[in-house]
Amino acid sequence: MNLSKSSSPFIDIVTDLSSEKSVEQAIQVIKQEHSAFRALILNAGIMPLARVGEITFCVDTLFRVNILSSIQLVNALFGEIRDTADVVFVSSTAGLKGASEHPVYCSSKHAIQGFTRSLRIELADSSSRVITFSPGGFNSNLRGGVVKEGYMSAKELAKVLVSSLLLPSSMEVSDIVVNRN
Repeated sequence: MNLSKSSSPFIDIVTDLSSEKSVEQAIQVIKQEHSAFRALILNAGIMPLARVGEITFCVDTLFRVNILSSIQLVNALFGEIRDTADVVFVSSTAGLKGASEHPVYCSSKHAIQGFTRSLRIELADSSSRVITFSPGGFNSNLRGGVVKEGYMSAKELAKVLVSSLLLPSSMEVSDIVVNRN
């Protein structure tokens, strides 16, 4: 994760999440070069806008990017995750509330909620933590880099997320919801 687009202590692995083959290649890189990772931050999303009855974009691609690629990664890296790594899924408050013109995006982010809850149950006997991070509207490349007045800063949200990872492993942080004023 590198929301700031500047230097980061995290390793960014650029991957085409719409491509199952590209994700598989990223998995191989992780297993070969970074198998002792301590955190896996799944921070991806596309957000085309359309109301129900007017959807013309590829719904499969949106789900592939927003949730299916994350499931593929976690499934393939489960052995590396168990007892050694925390997993963070970046969701959205839209996945909790719903939104006009965003029904497909909202449903893909809602799917993250269900997957993380189930993953927490599967990892309950391990020291790994599963965190769902759901920010509200913030300025990012999700809307083509358009900066909206009153939206949160990606850098400030990154600080919140990183601070949760720095907590002692004996503390469980499950769901982080950050709303904008």
